[in-house]
Amino acid sequence: MTMRRNISEAKYETTFLLKPVDGIGESMKAVLRCIFWRKPELSEPAMKFLEFIKENQGVDDSLWERFCEETYITRGQYDSIIKKLRGSGLIYKRDNTWMLSDDFMDFLQTVLQIAQHWRVEGENQ
Repeated sequence: MTMRRNISEAKYETTFLLKPVDGIGESMKAVLRCIFWRKPELSEPAMKFLEFIKENQGVDDSLWERFCEETYITRGQYDSIIKKLRGSGLIYKRDNTWMLSDDFMDFLQTVLQIAQHWRVEGENQ
């Protein structure tokens, strides 16, 4: 069962640095560098965490210590990664399990629709 919620109803948020990239070849790592712009060193372990969730169709939160050991990060860094990934809408927690979320993609599609509407319709907003 997929849970959908309105972007405006989200409880978590984060700052996202917009910067141009050189096309699709930049990959998800470039997106994470925009999310972790204040602490770019966390973008790599964040990518590993997303891959870990993807490969296992979810990750139990109790595995945080194992993940920290494997990626050589502290509990504080792990918490920062969770905060940013959750705030950006890339992950959510259900029944103590971290899951991938579509909220970030939904947000970007909404931004794209707004920009396209503005450009085509000449909207003054």
